[in-house]
Amino acid sequence: MSWTMEQMGLMPRHLSTEIRTPREFVLISNIEDTVGELMTYVQRRSSLVDRILTSKMFRKDAAAALGVTSELTDSDLRILLTYLARDKQVLTYDGNVIKIAAPDESPDSVSKEDRAIASLKSLMSEINEQISLLKIRIVALGEQSLKAIESKNRSLALTALRSKKAAETVLAMRTNTLFQLEDVYQNIEQASDQVTMIRVMRGSAEVLRSLNAKVGSTQDVEDTLDSLRHEMGQVEDVGTAISHPGQDNGDVDEDKVDEELDALMCESRKAEEEKATEQTMRRLASVQVPSCSDHITPDVIEDPQQTTTTETQVFSRGYDIGDLDHKSLDSPLDGERDCRNRQRNKTWERS
Repeated sequence: MSWTMEQMGLMPRHLSTEIRTPREFVLISNIEDTVGELMTYVQRRSSLVDRILTSKMFRKDAAAALGVTSELTDSDLRILLTYLARDKQVLTYDGNVIKIAAPDESPDSVSKEDRAIASLKSLMSEINEQISLLKIRIVALGEQSLKAIESKNRSLALTALRSKKAAETVLAMRTNTLFQLEDVYQNIEQASDQVTMIRVMRGSAEVLRSLNAKVGSTQDVEDTLDSLRHEMGQVEDVGTAISHPGQDNGDVDEDKVDEELDALMCESRKAEEEKATEQTMRRLASVQVPSCSDHITPDVIEDPQQTTTTETQVFSRGYDIGDLDHKSLDSPLDGERDCRNRQRNKTWERS
């Protein structure tokens, strides 16, 4: 196509040469469909030390996240790193060191400390691989020594046992070295966490300082609360005035209330007394005093001593039969009893 356009004079010769140069192109849609699981793997790392990797470690972890059995090629690794760094902006890389950005943060450039951490992690990974190989070699040498003994080959058995002891010595050294490196790694991880904590605490202190500046001093807070209470009191007064129109909203005079209560109680007692007096007068008016002669018989008086006692009782009451109209009698029997007593006294005087 380019040659045809060049022959027709529609394209310069130097431009047609550049177009014919072979180049590599990548479809972004294919990468987006593939990198989903890899993004989950990248965003799952939260610790600062855990977010620093070597290219070898990233290659291995990315293959596991993508479900690829074989390791990624250099071209695949370069494409993934370019896409994640340029388009997604979730990491930065510089040579053999890859630094994943923290969640909700922009990626930082790779520093000297990051390179040291990456070297430490790479060394620990290599020692772990060496320990695994040494363990396999020790098992194989042990089996080889047993086979040599079974075949009566003493020299081969001694050689296998010497190699096994040497491998065990190297294994012990590698294990001790790994323990020391892991101790250093844990201290670095703890220090990085402390750095993150101090940074968060410093930011929190700045936020509190800004908020306290907006709140003001203690005096300003007290003045604000006093003003709030005053305004709330005015709202309550207005609400009371609206709910009770035409009434005095002042405090109730308790003395006046007590005086009014006493006056009402006096009027009530006076009314009760007048009612009782009226009932007593009605009862007195309804009482009929019987005649003394209607209730006297000749054989009533038998004992002079009894008559004397009766006389004493009658005169001790302090009134005579003529005063009955001015006394409060409970029943007609009281009048009859007084008449009988009076008649007994007169009969005794005649005798």
